[in-house]
Amino acid sequence: MQEMADVVVIGAGVIGCSTAYHLARMGITDVLVLEMNQVGSGSSGKSASMLSLQFGTDELGTRMAKYSYARYMHFEEEVGVPIDFKKIGWVSLATQESAEHLRRSAELLQSLDIETEILSPEEIKRRYPEINTEDIVLGTWGPDDGTVDPHMIMWGYIRRAREIGVKLHQGVRATGIRVRHGQVEGVLTSEGFVATRTVVNAGGPWAIEIGKWVSVDIPIINAARSIVVTGPFPAIPSTWPFFEDLTAEWYFRPEGPGVLMGMGKTPTEELDIPFRLEVVDAMMDTAAHRVPVLMKAPFMTGWTGVRPLTADEQPILGPVPAVEGFILNCGWGGAGIIQAPIAGQLVAELISDGRASTLDISPFRIERFEGP
Repeated sequence: MQEMADVVVIGAGVIGCSTAYHLARMGITDVLVLEMNQVGSGSSGKSASMLSLQFGTDELGTRMAKYSYARYMHFEEEVGVPIDFKKIGWVSLATQESAEHLRRSAELLQSLDIETEILSPEEIKRRYPEINTEDIVLGTWGPDDGTVDPHMIMWGYIRRAREIGVKLHQGVRATGIRVRHGQVEGVLTSEGFVATRTVVNAGGPWAIEIGKWVSVDIPIINAARSIVVTGPFPAIPSTWPFFEDLTAEWYFRPEGPGVLMGMGKTPTEELDIPFRLEVVDAMMDTAAHRVPVLMKAPFMTGWTGVRPLTADEQPILGPVPAVEGFILNCGWGGAGIIQAPIAGQLVAELISDGRASTLDISPFRIERFEGP
């Protein structure tokens, strides 16, 4: 393995791959990406595989999603790899507990020229008769959201980055960061030391551990979410959109001839979590209430991923004041796939030019979590 690099990126999930690509795109090609397993083997490969404009609940995050969505629409032209985007739409469902939140979100999206329709329970029932709307107060419909292949996104970014000059080392674990007089000097790995003055923490759920190597407390809460995929189930039409029950924090969508369901937001210190069948019971209880016909769906497979969340549901981007050369690109929660283009662009600008120009990243800096 090489002994030095201008920049070392730790983690080859979608955020790390995007960061490496955008650095190379801006002319910084002496970049080394370290991945302890394989590209996409962490949380990025265990998502619901959706690109969403409806996911945004605040203006800044929604503007970022619009930027990323637009970039994705030209991904194959830009990067040379298709992402298998299929526009299926997104329906959010709200009971009394979440109705006002959904209404405000819909009004925000509409104000930002994102096509969003507010639906009455009667209209939801007319369009989707299998949905139980007895306790639904309102819903929303966005036609532009859709499914993608996250692995094609990650491999597209990293393949193009490597063509430009970036080096990728899979199966190499970063084990520490050497700092001298407050300045990063390099990264310790399972295969030796790499000298560098700039390290990007794109470790996803592992970002907390990486921060500890330089005595930085990264305020991320890792939360487990499980996904189940059923066998063929024609009772749910394959033309249906993605459905999100806001109150239950449960979702489902067609997946091939079957159905994909996701649920859970359980804090965890365990990062490599095996799928446990007991998760299916809680998920199916929710499914039985919202879409009773799903009780007849045959279980096929499932997995559990970890979402790195922050208290204000915003990512953590930018430098760490106490450690020069230590750059954060983490805390993206469940929006890593959605926001990867802007995530890589902003950090690449910061490293290349000393500041992010596409967007002011000051609201995302780690200092916002410091006490008064």
